[in-house]
Amino acid sequence: MGLGLDAVNALLIISLVVVAGALLVDEFGQQLAPRWRRYRSRLLADHVTWRTFLPLVVAVTLAMLMRAFLIGAYLVIVGILITVYFLRRAKEQRQSLPARQILQLILAFRSAYLLQHSVFLSLDAVKEKVDEPLRSLMRVTVETYYLTSSPQHAFMELRARTDNIYLSQFAYVLEMSETARTEVVVKALDNLVERLRTHDQLRREIEASLVSITGQTSFIQVIAVLVVLGVAAVPLLRAAYTSPGGQIAFIIIISIMLGASYYIDSVINKLAERVS
Repeated sequence: MGLGLDAVNALLIISLVVVAGALLVDEFGQQLAPRWRRYRSRLLADHVTWRTFLPLVVAVTLAMLMRAFLIGAYLVIVGILITVYFLRRAKEQRQSLPARQILQLILAFRSAYLLQHSVFLSLDAVKEKVDEPLRSLMRVTVETYYLTSSPQHAFMELRARTDNIYLSQFAYVLEMSETARTEVVVKALDNLVERLRTHDQLRREIEASLVSITGQTSFIQVIAVLVVLGVAAVPLLRAAYTSPGGQIAFIIIISIMLGASYYIDSVINKLAERVS
């Protein structure tokens, strides 16, 4: 039992499109790269990569190969929903404040503070050493202080923009520096660093324990794609799903696989968010 001619022709066309696209990227990629970087930050989050849109490309390709209206429409809708889900996750990652990022900020601040004993000069010196969104939060805090000359207003602005418990503790330590000795401030920073390191170690352990579950999710996703690809590529299998009843049965089977994959993925994300 081999591939049908229609499937072979479709695969050849897809291969030619991929090759042509690669040649165009190689030819014009360097010219378009600066413009792309300029507008990418406005349109997409930093975490968005070409892999984010891969499910949509795969879904459209499989829909073309299946040549069945109900299944094709279903696959395209699923591809769009998965892409939207990935984009939403990228946005959430963009807005999250991982403990390791805050740890990096505090360590950099501690080193700068020991040299100049000035909270806002130290924050100004280290704010560019961390990633977004923490960089913007520190920038707003420093700019508020320079505009108002009030540490209280600066830290109120920081707390108004985030409810992260570690940043709140960091702000409290910085406020304490107005009246406390340098040694006391450094000691408080060291205690906060230890808590963050413990938190980060816990996160690493949980991520390691979730590796097997993540593998199961990837396995289910690969199986779902291979099932559709196998049905689309083998004419005899595809013929079994040309009738309305066959298409509905096919949609139910794929939906069960995708539902299980989504459930496992959501559980993993919730666990990861608790220790991020």
